[in-house]
Amino acid sequence: MPNIREIRESIDKKLDHWEASATAFEAQLRQTKEQALAKLEVRKKRLNEAVEKFKSEVARTKGISEEKRKEIQAQFDDLQVQLALGKAEARDAFGAQKKKIQHSIDTLEATLDRHLDLLTLPAKPPTDKSIEKAADNFIAAAIEYEAEADGLEAQFFMKEAEAKAQFEKKKSDLMAQINEFKTQLQGKRDMAKDKAATFEKELWAGISRIKQAFKTLSD
Repeated sequence: MPNIREIRESIDKKLDHWEASATAFEAQLRQTKEQALAKLEVRKKRLNEAVEKFKSEVARTKGISEEKRKEIQAQFDDLQVQLALGKAEARDAFGAQKKKIQHSIDTLEATLDRHLDLLTLPAKPPTDKSIEKAADNFIAAAIEYEAEADGLEAQFFMKEAEAKAQFEKKKSDLMAQINEFKTQLQGKRDMAKDKAATFEKELWAGISRIKQAFKTLSD
């Protein structure tokens, strides 16, 4: 099984992240701040559930030293503590919470890759894919949370811009830009995997332009 970093950096997960990000940004143009906050809480809950499942799978996996197991479990616990914190409705408070959660995700993934070498663990029956599935579900849930958190961050910029005279025109232009990106992304999904590397830079640039467009709505 690939390690956590390899799962996150697989082309399928990258495409999932770009699609989730574009969908989250699009949603910000249609929903209220309260709706965005509620949706983020749903993503946090799903991520916490995926963390709990992954934690239990690691706890029952043989071949990990007790010292390493304790460090991994501590990082799982830290992320769950961060996810359990209540809504942060002010921009600065949200930014601080988002930063802490992302740091916990990154630290957990780094700890897992450092201590959980799945290739050297005792052999399991070929049909036992539980830890591999738990790892994949964790990354998928983390990607969904990260995309939603980025989208909510953009919502704060949008709220600051709503009083501006050109807001509706800029909002319409941004919606068109997002739709164009999603169409482009779907085309890339249909391409052969061996051509994937040729469009990564292009898609990263596209989603970066969308993020920047939210920040300049109030200009």
